[in-house]
Amino acid sequence: MFSFVVKAICLGAGMSVFYALAMLFNKAFNPEGPLWTYNMFGFLFAGLLFGILMSPYAEKWLLNFHRQVLRSMQRVSPHAMASGFAGLMMGFFFAMLLTAPFWYFLKMPAAAGVAVFLVLCVVLGYLGVLIFSRVSLWGGNVVGPMAFRADAALPKVLDTSVLIDGRILELYMAGFLEGKLFVPDMVIAELQGIADDSDSGRRKRGRRGLDVLTKMKEKEGGEVEIVDLPSPRAGEPTAVDARLVNYAKSIGGALVTNDFNLTKVAKLRGVRCINLNVLSNSMRKTLLPGERVEVSVVKTGKEHGQGIAYLDDGTMIVVESGDRFIGDSVTVEISSIMQTVAGRLIFARATEGRDDDEEDDGR
Repeated sequence: MFSFVVKAICLGAGMSVFYALAMLFNKAFNPEGPLWTYNMFGFLFAGLLFGILMSPYAEKWLLNFHRQVLRSMQRVSPHAMASGFAGLMMGFFFAMLLTAPFWYFLKMPAAAGVAVFLVLCVVLGYLGVLIFSRVSLWGGNVVGPMAFRADAALPKVLDTSVLIDGRILELYMAGFLEGKLFVPDMVIAELQGIADDSDSGRRKRGRRGLDVLTKMKEKEGGEVEIVDLPSPRAGEPTAVDARLVNYAKSIGGALVTNDFNLTKVAKLRGVRCINLNVLSNSMRKTLLPGERVEVSVVKTGKEHGQGIAYLDDGTMIVVESGDRFIGDSVTVEISSIMQTVAGRLIFARATEGRDDDEEDDGR
């Protein structure tokens, strides 16, 4: 349908332009009778050919322009676009008010009046869009990704993974998460699906996520809001992750998640992302090679003689020759630290057995 409309417009424009050229040609040379008709049909046929040749280029240009406009609109929230349109109309209105005295009192020529009106429309329309797009018409709050006040907290969108994880409840209760927290209805539906799963492990995780959300909602003075998002239209993404990113971008907020891949996708889309795993890794206790720490060895490692222990923050420690200390607390000395995508991996060796060996060697 789009291609047909573009071809029709190109054909009509080509024939109209060449019809005007034919009128000018015949008026200049003033041919008589059959010659006039012959020239007219010749020009119309040339305009038809011109429209046919130009229609593919026009269609390609319009499609590229349409895609660029859509990409630009995706970077702006709907509130900012609506406010900008209102500012544009306000600029046009003031342009009419300013040019009216020139027409009625100063008797300005029509051409000059139109020129002044167009210049004022451009200037005042631009200023209106610039000013109104920064101010929301719904409550007077600043809108847009970069338009929040310096002392205002960004709204945050929670995904399923952070609710199942449960650590966000402690952060929220302690007051570390400021601003409004939005939980889309599709996240609750996903939690309910997990809670009703036949697998007991998944069922337990889903119920924990629902319990976390309930406690956050019940907090006095809390700002947790459940939002119902409209169903995706034809051509729009239907995946939960994509809709979460689009919603966070539309409100100019941040996405709170534990999903590593979702974090990367959100950053590529220009959406600020808060990953609790990254926050947790940043808050872990800093250990350096040579330091000693007391741990409890809980199981054997993959290699022969290794023991596995954990710090209070969950960091795994591989203890060399630590299999004989399983079930006991032992002081270990950090030998090396390896940083992985999942977090830190610490290698250590027990100091008790080594101290005994050193005493034996001294004897």
